[in-house]
Amino acid sequence: MAMMSKPQPQPRRQSFKVLASEYEPGLKPLLECDGAWEGPPQIGTHLDDPEPDIEHCSILPEPCLRPGLPGSLAAEAWSRGRWLVGLLILQSSSSFVLSGYSDLLERHLVVTLFLTMLVGAGGNAGNQSAIKVIRGLATGALRPTLGMLRATLARQAIVGLLLASGLASAGWVRVYLTAGDPRHASAIALSLLLIVNTSVLVGTALPFALARLGVDPANAGTSIQVVMDVMGVLITCACCRLVLDQLAGVLRHAPPLP
Repeated sequence: MAMMSKPQPQPRRQSFKVLASEYEPGLKPLLECDGAWEGPPQIGTHLDDPEPDIEHCSILPEPCLRPGLPGSLAAEAWSRGRWLVGLLILQSSSSFVLSGYSDLLERHLVVTLFLTMLVGAGGNAGNQSAIKVIRGLATGALRPTLGMLRATLARQAIVGLLLASGLASAGWVRVYLTAGDPRHASAIALSLLLIVNTSVLVGTALPFALARLGVDPANAGTSIQVVMDVMGVLITCACCRLVLDQLAGVLRHAPPLP
């Protein structure tokens, strides 16, 4: 009896359009594809190809316009500018945090000297995580589901703890060499530990959240920098007040050891 041949899996099919009308009403579609491919879709564009290769057509995250198309520059500036204005307003809220801790910063000037180091480390760590997730969502390796979010957060929590521990140790040495005070070094190192941990988790979750809301996850790259600027200032001031004021006060009034 002849063996029946195993049916070959059919490649996935995808139809999509890149519509200029989303930017300029009345314009015709720039590109239409109805083809098959194997493997995950690749990011890119073939808008300028007279006969695009159907096997390598891309799923574009948002409509793309030919360079020089009427209205394209204004549309891009509006799309990006309104997001940047929102981030600008959010970032300015860090001034309220600083004003609320002005007395702490006056007594411990060394905190202000390393504030940019702290918020910068948080932004960098969060941006790394965000880019990793954005790439996964773009290539299809990740999907914006709650199960995938939980699995990714669990993995990044461990990575964040390792990163935070290493950066906090390096930060302690850096501050101690400059200020020569282990209290200041410990306060800033604790701040750095919490900032990096928080940043890695927020940077991981933010692209998922934007994708679930129907917003381009690529915006997470700029957003995480601003979010961690504000959160980094708040975490730093709270930790330094706890270590340098409250904890130091408790130790100062504690009875001497026998």
